[in-house]
Amino acid sequence: MRFLCYLSLLVCAMLISGAYGAIHDQISFTVSSEYFTKFKYQQFGFVGSPLPDRAKVAVIGFLASWWMGIPIGGLVGAFGFLHRPASAMFVKTLRALGIVAIVALLGGLGGLTYGWFFASHEVADYSGWFLPEDLVSARNFLSVGHMHNCSYLGGGIGLFVGIAMQCLQRSKHPR
Repeated sequence: MRFLCYLSLLVCAMLISGAYGAIHDQISFTVSSEYFTKFKYQQFGFVGSPLPDRAKVAVIGFLASWWMGIPIGGLVGAFGFLHRPASAMFVKTLRALGIVAIVALLGGLGGLTYGWFFASHEVADYSGWFLPEDLVSARNFLSVGHMHNCSYLGGGIGLFVGIAMQCLQRSKHPR
């Protein structure tokens, strides 16, 4: 029964990750539509798509992030086996997955803040990044780039927080 719970949590993690990406990219698009029209649309094959921009952005966000639910759900779900019965495993692990998403979002917003207020806005300082030549707002584009990078960092930190949360819950309620 708990193995079926684990598989269900893995599916939930993929859906949470995909939804996170869709929401994240809506924020990103609000800050820099150029990040999508001059970069992500090409990367994901959406140039010339008849979908409205916001729909394209949501689909791109989902496609770019659903797969992160596999390693995150796999690891956080594995620590879910600390909890019995299966119903407690499901609820506590789902909460931990929510914590991972919240910490990832905070990391992304931290990256956006860093990009906007503290990072260089000189295109020449970003030789390793893909930067279109005809950018109208390099500051916005670069800030969104920082947001995307820091979201992965936030997800990694959130993974450890979610696992630690489960371990603490287990230590408070031993079998």
